Amino acid sequence: MSDAASPPPPPPPRDWREQRREERWQRRQMRWGSTGNWTFGAILILLGVLFLAQNLGVSLPHNWWALFLLIPAAASFVSAWTLYQRNGAVTASVRGGILGGAILVLLTLAFLIDFEWGKYWPVVLILLGIAAIGTGMYRR
Repeated sequence: MSDAASPPPPPPPRDWREQRREERWQRRQMRWGSTGNWTFGAILILLGVLFLAQNLGVSLPHNWWALFLLIPAAASFVSAWTLYQRNGAVTASVRGGILGGAILVLLTLAFLIDFEWGKYWPVVLILLGIAAIGTGMYRR
């Protein structure tokens, strides 16, 4: 037998840890993209500005803590946008992300303007009923 006719040996197998690290990095990039770092930084800056304003005597609404509800609302909107870009269509997941973010924004506004929950709580039931009917009609 001649050595010139045999195929070259296969390349050495990659280290499984390196391959696993690369797979995890790709999944993380798909999930979060590059928005994770600047979003976290923006949240820290916003918190610093709020606490500094409070320490300097700037009058803030007494329910200023409701602004923290905007953090998961923003995450919900970003998630919906990412899913929309990935799928190229408005799916149930995209609608859920938009709806969740909108509910949190409305809840934040209600706390900031001192909405009277005692009088208008049945509106929540009405809106949930409309959403249930709308979802049922959309699926047909």
